[in-house]
Amino acid sequence: MNKARTASGSSTLRKLISKPEFSILLILVVMFTITAVLQANFFEKRSIVRNINAFAPLILLTMGQAVVIIAGGLDLSAGSALSLVVCVLTFVMRKASPETGAWAILAALVVAVLIGVINGIGIGYLRIPPVIITFATSYMWLGAALFLRPTPGGESVDWFKAFYDFSALPGASDSLKAFGSWMPPALILLLLGCLMWFVMKRTRMGRYIYAVGSNGNSAYESGINTAKIQMQACVINSLFIFLAALFFVGQTMSGDARMGDPLTLKAIAAAVVGGIALTGGRGSVYFAIVGALIMSFVNKIIFFANIPYAYQTLVSGVIIIVAIAGSQTYTLYRRRAMARESTLA
Repeated sequence: MNKARTASGSSTLRKLISKPEFSILLILVVMFTITAVLQANFFEKRSIVRNINAFAPLILLTMGQAVVIIAGGLDLSAGSALSLVVCVLTFVMRKASPETGAWAILAALVVAVLIGVINGIGIGYLRIPPVIITFATSYMWLGAALFLRPTPGGESVDWFKAFYDFSALPGASDSLKAFGSWMPPALILLLLGCLMWFVMKRTRMGRYIYAVGSNGNSAYESGINTAKIQMQACVINSLFIFLAALFFVGQTMSGDARMGDPLTLKAIAAAVVGGIALTGGRGSVYFAIVGALIMSFVNKIIFFANIPYAYQTLVSGVIIIVAIAGSQTYTLYRRRAMARESTLA
């Protein structure tokens, strides 16, 4: 009986190790450990909060990008869309009128949904390849952002700081400051994003997103409105972009039409590092978060290793390639090993 239990436990461990998620988590642990060694105050509360604030925008954009990729698409306009939503927020708000903050949030939400609908119509209904349509719309969103905010600036009402730091609010109570010291607004936005996907994944729409990404033709033949599902995936992505825009404006209290430019490809890379298949239909939005964390730790390692700025992009790209290649090679190796063991058994 003990031998049977040992064999069963060994088999379970081998199955766990063979999963792609195991290699992704292993890479995260390595990156986490290296960062903790290089950053002396890594485990201090203030440092943890700063890291959460630094990681949050990329995590939110990666989660949205993951949904689109799982549905069989790709969004090259995410960074420009983020810039546009930020510019809408700072264009509508007036510092002297606190009530304009609510109107700005409503206007930004409407714009975000429209961005998702337009991308979704292009991908789902017009059948334009996702790379082409989102590349084109990225210039539309950038042009609109530059129209609203030709130069960085704008206004924000004071209470909008709550999306970045509760203690920065005028007249913030001691209890609110204490709450914000261990539960920063960025973490709340991330939890809200996770909750949003947790609910959506358990609906019919969530199941259909995976089905459409796996095989669009088969999904269509089975009665799924594939065009509608792809549009809904794009709208979900826009909601994650909206959450990231709230954080950015709370942090900077201003807008910039080019602020989102570097985040588009980073979000795609983070999703791939997190195990999202670019062919669609496979992967977990939650493991896309792990991919975003790995990407964020890469930037931290480069910074604390004092690598010259001119080489940071090169080193970052090399690390990403190594992480992806290592994950895929390890997964392939373990699957072949499992197949050999099954054959021998």
